[in-house]
Amino acid sequence: METCKRDVLAFGSIVIDNVLLVKRFASINETVIADDFRYTLGGAGANVAVAVARLGGKSGLFAVSGYDFEKISYKKALVEQGVDIRGVIRTKSFPMPRSFIISVKDKDDQVLYYYENRRESAKLLFENIELAKKLCREYKIIHFSTGHFDFYWTLLESLEDYEGIVSFDPGQETFTYPHKVVKLIKKCDFLFMNIHEAKKIKEFLKLRSLRELEGPKLICVSMGARGSLIFTEKEVIRIPSVKPDKLEDPTGAGDSHRAGFLFAILKGYDIKTAGRIASTVASFTIEAPGAQTSLPNWEKVKERYEKFFKEKLE
Repeated sequence: METCKRDVLAFGSIVIDNVLLVKRFASINETVIADDFRYTLGGAGANVAVAVARLGGKSGLFAVSGYDFEKISYKKALVEQGVDIRGVIRTKSFPMPRSFIISVKDKDDQVLYYYENRRESAKLLFENIELAKKLCREYKIIHFSTGHFDFYWTLLESLEDYEGIVSFDPGQETFTYPHKVVKLIKKCDFLFMNIHEAKKIKEFLKLRSLRELEGPKLICVSMGARGSLIFTEKEVIRIPSVKPDKLEDPTGAGDSHRAGFLFAILKGYDIKTAGRIASTVASFTIEAPGAQTSLPNWEKVKERYEKFFKEKLE
């Protein structure tokens, strides 16, 4: 897509993250005292857009905000990062979504979402589908994360002549809407999942291997501290996790990993190197509270990559 001037358009959510850090998850009817509480800017779509922008890419965001979008300075934060917000749909009817993340340090998350009016949010997306189609054609990659899957399907159906890369990370809604996820997978070139989501899809479709999936040319499965596996038509590539300087908060590491991979592909790196770059970018995210707090620029990524992998990153 030589005429495209911009890099990654991220579809998904703009969310306020409420993060509770705990030593272990509570059992039913049990109380566990949290070690810390953080209130930060988040949302999978916004996280990806900000991470790409921080790396030096030209990113955009397509999502429904809320009446508090400017009041809590989220608009200001995105603009300061250089994110294209032409696709941020404003409303005076309801506030931005909130996520409540219970996080066990160095391990897993439990996530609860609260939407004031999910149905109205979906309606706003469909009412602005022509804007979405117009913006898509300005970008080399369109990335879909957790969000309104019916809207994604309708949009992609209308973009059959789109020549760029379609990337999809269904996230934890894989467990809620597996049938919708499977439908969208057929439309994507790149598929990103964590190991739990991948297991769900395999069980849902009764597959022995993710390589049996129709659609994606590349599938990347994140495995936390064990790194990731990248499946292509020809090979399986194992990517190690990059050690951070400190372990603080894993929230958003998956989103920054996706952003790092997509940015690396656009810079012309091969799949293995892109996977390593993605792992490097993700390692910064967990060093501070919040998904967007410690996202690195390209120079920091290059320095850590070369130190960890013992090779020059041209």
